[in-house]
Amino acid sequence: MSFQQCINCKEKITYKRKLYSIFFGYRPITCESCGTVHEVDERYRFIFSLYTIMIPIILVYMVTGMFEIESRFIQVLFVLLFATIGVLYTASRITYHKSKYQQKQ
Repeated sequence: MSFQQCINCKEKITYKRKLYSIFFGYRPITCESCGTVHEVDERYRFIFSLYTIMIPIILVYMVTGMFEIESRFIQVLFVLLFATIGVLYTASRITYHKSKYQQKQ
C-alpha cells in the first residue's frame, strides 16, 4: 500500500490518520510539519459512503436470504462486520488533495 504525501513538504499521510479522518466524517487532515490542509473531494465521499453503508446492507440482505438467517442480532453483526471491512478498504483507497479554502501561506 502506497502512502500519500503532503503536496508542500512531502511528509507521508499515514493510514492511521486517513482512517481517523474517514471514521469522523471525512475530516480534513492537517500536515503536522507545514500546516497544509488536505481534504477529500466531495464526489468521492458519496462513492466511499457506499462502501461503508449501502453495500454492507445489501450484502447482509443477500447472505441472510441465502442461508435463511432470521435473527436480527446476527444480521446487525454482519452489517457491522461488512461496514468495518468497507471502512478499512476506503481508508486504503482514498486520496486527499490540498484544500481550496486554505489561505495562501
